[in-house]
Amino acid sequence: MKRSTKLLAAASIAAGSALGVLFAPDKGSETRKKLEKKLRKLSGSVNSECGKEKLVMVKEKLEKHKQRVERHLEKINSRIAEYESQVSGEES
Repeated sequence: MKRSTKLLAAASIAAGSALGVLFAPDKGSETRKKLEKKLRKLSGSVNSECGKEKLVMVKEKLEKHKQRVERHLEKINSRIAEYESQVSGEES
């Protein structure tokens, strides 16, 4: 398997893991600890096997995934706020 394929697979796994951890039903502090631990582990393995160019490529891809996740979280937070305002409006 080519290094670029391995790197892309590692980036995909990292992104999938990050999304899985973000949407897991744990408390926020536990979720952040898990995510930090996984990213540190992945970062160590990637740093030892890849050159700077590939690391920059992975960083850019992860940034794009991060932006997508943040957009989804904004939508979710907006919907939660809508539900809360509906519930508080019904209680009045």
